[in-house]
Formats: sequence, structure tokens, C-alpha cells
Amino acid sequence: MQLDSYLEIFTTMYGWAFANIIGEVITGTGLVIIPFAIIIFQSWREAKEQGLESSGVLALLERAMTRLILALFVMSVCFATTPITSLHHTNLAYMPPATPLAPSPVQGSRDGGTGSGFDSAMHDSVDGSMSGTGNLSYVPAWWYSVMAISSGVNNAVRNGLNNSGNSIRMVEDLARTATIEDPKVLNSVQRFYSECFIPARSRYLTLTAGDISPTGQTILDPTNKPYGPTDVDWMGSQLFRTEPGFYAHMRSYNPVPGFAVDFTRDTDYYNPSSGLPPPNPGVINPAWGRPTCKEWWEDSTQGVREQMISHSSTWQQLLNVGASAMTWGSNDQRKDSFARLAQAKANPSFVDQDRISGSDYDVATSIGRIAGGALSTIGVGSAAAVAGVAFTPLITALPMMQALVLMGIYMFLPLVVFLSGFDLKAMFYGAVAIFTVKLWAAMWFIAQWVDARLIDSMYPGGQGNILLQELTHLASGSTPQGYKRMILNILLLTLFIGLPLIWTAMMGWIGLHVGGQLTDIARQTEGHAKNSASASTSIATKGKVR
Repeated sequence: MQLDSYLEIFTTMYGWAFANIIGEVITGTGLVIIPFAIIIFQSWREAKEQGLESSGVLALLERAMTRLILALFVMSVCFATTPITSLHHTNLAYMPPATPLAPSPVQGSRDGGTGSGFDSAMHDSVDGSMSGTGNLSYVPAWWYSVMAISSGVNNAVRNGLNNSGNSIRMVEDLARTATIEDPKVLNSVQRFYSECFIPARSRYLTLTAGDISPTGQTILDPTNKPYGPTDVDWMGSQLFRTEPGFYAHMRSYNPVPGFAVDFTRDTDYYNPSSGLPPPNPGVINPAWGRPTCKEWWEDSTQGVREQMISHSSTWQQLLNVGASAMTWGSNDQRKDSFARLAQAKANPSFVDQDRISGSDYDVATSIGRIAGGALSTIGVGSAAAVAGVAFTPLITALPMMQALVLMGIYMFLPLVVFLSGFDLKAMFYGAVAIFTVKLWAAMWFIAQWVDARLIDSMYPGGQGNILLQELTHLASGSTPQGYKRMILNILLLTLFIGLPLIWTAMMGWIGLHVGGQLTDIARQTEGHAKNSASASTSIATKGKVR
């Protein structure tokens, strides 16, 4: 039997374990005979109220027999348990959906293990050690059939859709939660920001349009979507990397670990092979060289960009998922887009050369900068908090909620059936409840499918650089979310919460309608029994008179 989450495997076992304990209490204390006693008492009372008219008494007896037969039927299929329909005879399993992070998921099951923390935390639901009652996995035949049919319909609906999901939501969620915590990476980002980006941007602001080459003007053209005028607002600016006089001709202020000394570049270092005497006796070159800002940024192993986008497994996953979920003009654009997001997460600030050299600010200035940074962090955090709906927690929490709701339904079914007096309607209402909640998973699957199509329609082609720029702005709090993002998030909530609510409301109406029909059928059966009894009495009376 395929379920919808790892948790549901164990909550199903728990739910029926609790149900069997409650059922054992009802039968062990003799309470189970109360509904039958009430049926007999009501029939006796009605017979006494109608008097001793023979036709009325026989009709009431037939009606009582009909009620008792229906109650016994409901009790046998909805309350009584048998080893034949034990959950231990069924392989409860869950197959996670394939994702870019796990393209070949492994099915988890109750018997084979799920590979999650539930295996050890909830092992007593499988081995029955949670209670000494015994027979905790038994399920009444009717509810067992309803569970099997519901699971089958649920899986059939989901298998009927191809390519149900879209990884763009996963990229968005990973981008929102990704952080840079490595102090070495943060130090590299801070240094590059202060030693390369700020000087380059300051130089750019002093130039006129005529001072920029035609290639540079093309980069800054407002119609150039991959770059445009905002290209100069971040450290990996394409203009600064390609325009003469910027990164290619600017060097780090201090030596950078990982970059070897290059005497053709590091002309301020003493070159022993030059044949010239050292400028000062005993001069010793630094252990590392001072790369150009272009080298410092673009190097495939020690570059700042490479450190930012691959320093942790989270960022590597983000880079890989983004590569498969979105389209990119080039690999360089892809790396730049994620590096720009990483800069927003690092949130570097300018540190002047005096501070780099060890000359600290005075106390008042330091306090002012700390307070300003704290306020900035709070602002960015509040903006990021309202930027959108977290996709992965949503689709993870909803199936877990479904599993707990189903556990509650299973647990209370024996009590509900008993308190209803083994009524036929309780049998149907319980089936509708299980079927409805089971198909919530299909509704969420459809919601993911529709959400993916909405994203494709609002971002034609899935252009990664445009999407990542928007996510970067949201992460940094520089701009509020746009109309597209607001619409998508509202629609996401509507789909994931609204569809199950609509489905549940419709099934509730159907349940009440069919429940009323079952009542009418029971009344018609009693009516036929009454008519039969009246006819029999009439024939018997006529025969006696003759």
C-alpha cells in the first residue's frame, strides 16, 4: 500500500494501534451490547405505546429485526477485527518524488526501513511494544478496503500526470535559505569588495559616457537584459572585468593566499633573478602575490566567485539545481548570477585601507557602524521574511499534517461507530473522511503541476539570470517583490490550501447527501417489513374468522 510520506507509515500503525486499544476497552467492558440493547428497548417501548393491535406489534418486531441485522452487519465489517486484514500483511511504503537533488529516490517501507529518524523514534509502532494489549495492527475489513481503494485512486491520479513539478521553486527556496557562514569566504568577499569593487566603482562614477568603450556601452545598454545599467552595482560587474582601466589593471591591496608570486605582475616585489641588488638589505618578499582584480575574481580554484558559489554543499546544490531548472546564456552568466546572490547574502561593507592596515576606528565611530549594521540586518531580514512563501517547507509540512489527521481518524473510528449505535451512515461517513483526506496528496500534486505551468507562463523560457536577479533583490531587501512574484505566491497558497479545502467541502456535501439517502433506504426497508407484517396478520386474522 503506497502512502504519501514516511511519517504516514508510522502514524497509520499508531492510529490503528490506538483504535484497537479503544475497541478492546469497549468490548472488554461489555459496552458493545449497549447499542443492541437500545434497539430492543426502543422496539419494546414502541410496541407498548401502540398497544396490543396485532398488526402494529408484528410490524415493530420486523422493524427491530431489520435494525438488529443492520447493526450486526456494521459491527462485523466496521468494528470487529480479523488477522486477515492485519497491517502486517501489507507492505506500507512511500516513494519520494524525484528531484534534481535526488533524481533516483529509494522507496522506504515499514519492513525495510525508511532511512529517516522515524525508524528509531517510532519503532514501537511496528513491533507492537507500545502496548501489551496485542493485535494492534488489526484493521476491520471495511476500513481496510477503504484505505486500499483510496491509496490506489490517489496513486492513479498522480501517475496520470507527466512532469508534475518544476525545479524553479526549489531554486527559489534554496536561494532564500542559503547563507555564507565560512569566515574565510566572508573575509575574501569583504577584501575584494573593499580593495577592488569600491575603487573600480569610484573610478566609474568619475567617467563620462564618452570615456567608456563601445563594448562597455553595449554592456550598460538598458535593453541588454543580462547586464544593463545595474551591472556596475555588484562586485562581478561585466563592465569592470572587460573595460580597460578597471579590474584587469587593478590589483589587490595586500597579498592574497593561494595566488603565487608573479614577478611580471608583482613588479613591486624584489626579483632575485633580475640581477639587481635588493632595494633594502635583508628584504623578504611576501609568501603570496597580489593578483589583478580580474584574476582574483575569475580564477577557477582560488577566485572569489568560485569560493562564493561552491564553498558549501548548499551552494553546490543550488548551482546544480539552477543549471537544470533554468536556461542560461553561458556558464559564465550562471556563475555570475549565483555569485551576485551570494554577495547579497554576505552583505559586505567598505573598509578603508587604514583599517586594513590595522588602524582601528575610535569607539564612537565603531559603535555607530555596529548600530547601523544591526539596523541594516534587521531591515534585510524583515524584507526577506515577507518576500515569499517557502516552497520546500510547505510541501514537506502538508503531507505530515495529512498523516496526523489520518491517524486521528483511524483512532476514533471504533468510538464513532459504537456511539452511532452501529449506524449504516457512520460506516459511509468514515469512508468519505478517509477517502477525502487521502486525496489531499493528489490535490497537492496537481497544485505543483499547475504552479510549474504558471511560472513558465510568467517567466517564458525560464531565463536564469532574470530570475536570479529578482531573487537577489528580494534577498538583499533592495526592492520589494514585484507583481509577478506576489501573484505567484498568492496562487501558490491558493493551490496548496484552497484545492484541498474545496475538495473537502464538496466531499462533505456528498457525504451528507448520501447519508440522507441511506436513511431513506433504511426507512423504506422498515416500511416494507411493516407492510409485510400487516399483510401476514390480515391473512392470519381472516383465516381465523373463517
